[in-house]
Amino acid sequence: MLTIWSIVRLIIFMFIVPMCIGQLFKFFLKKELRTLGITFLLGFFIYSGIVQIISILCIMTIAGKPYAFQTCFKWCLFAVLLFAVAGCFRFDKKMLKKPDIKSLSMDTKIFYGIFFALVAFQMVMAVITRIFDGDNSYYVTQSVIAQKMGAMYTIDPNKGGSIMLDGRHALAAIPMWIAFIAKAAGVHSTIVAYTVWPVLIILLAYFIYHEIARVLFTDKIEMRPIFMIIVNMLMIFGNVSIYTPATFFLMRTWQGKSMLTSIAFPTILLIFLWMFKDTGEEEKKLSQKASLWGLLALVNMFSGMCSEMGVVFGAGLIALLTLVLLYSSKRLTVLLGAFCSVIPNLVYVVLYKLM
Repeated sequence: MLTIWSIVRLIIFMFIVPMCIGQLFKFFLKKELRTLGITFLLGFFIYSGIVQIISILCIMTIAGKPYAFQTCFKWCLFAVLLFAVAGCFRFDKKMLKKPDIKSLSMDTKIFYGIFFALVAFQMVMAVITRIFDGDNSYYVTQSVIAQKMGAMYTIDPNKGGSIMLDGRHALAAIPMWIAFIAKAAGVHSTIVAYTVWPVLIILLAYFIYHEIARVLFTDKIEMRPIFMIIVNMLMIFGNVSIYTPATFFLMRTWQGKSMLTSIAFPTILLIFLWMFKDTGEEEKKLSQKASLWGLLALVNMFSGMCSEMGVVFGAGLIALLTLVLLYSSKRLTVLLGAFCSVIPNLVYVVLYKLM
């Protein structure tokens, strides 16, 4: 019975909570973007931002105290449940309608079947396969230490002794998010990291790529599953070294750099594709509102939460795509939006300097 209750809480804190948070804040998305998946994606980034801000505040003030993570957990739980419960009252049942698959050709249905089978295969293998990696002894262990001992990044995961706070690792608070979910569900952090977390990340990553396909192949629905099959093949057979994004995606799913390349960067590309699409309207007027720049800022917060590399490369990717958008839209206001979206990166630079 306790196991069933733990599974229910895992589902609540990994799937239902971000969905409800997304429901609360979906009002600032354009109507055509208020789908079930994009609402969940929005809630996922806001959820990560809540845990990130509270975790970093605790890390910078009480990290070495035995009650540090307990304090962090209580405040995260309060904030997360507050937003999630509020979001429940704004739930839109219209988003639960079944997708129209009758209009798809038989070939397209077959290709989609292959795509879903490949995704299911990766999820099953991610759950039942244990892959040794040297980083296991640090990142996942930090989640375990926080959950079991209460200290945050001030205990050596290899020797067990006290260490100075390392800003490079401490500000990448993904292990604290994993520890939060583990404590909220009443399970061990390693179970969340190795068994449950890959299910969420794999599904979310392929959803983002499918949204990219929807923009790239707006009028060619039959090309979308083919594109997704190609992405699957690149991920499955991309283990040509231990440093490729594909290796991190399927074998180090719990690590921040994995989520940086499989979630954050593709989402940045997706948001800019939405913006490019808007510039193609009549008279090339940029109808993009502040909502997408706000979402981009949330993605940048998540990038910093994943890895210090996300702070630099996230801003660099945005700068490059902003130049293209500036040329396409002929509007200087995109520079203001881009600057606002990288404010989290600038804050992270200051925090790294302080630590």
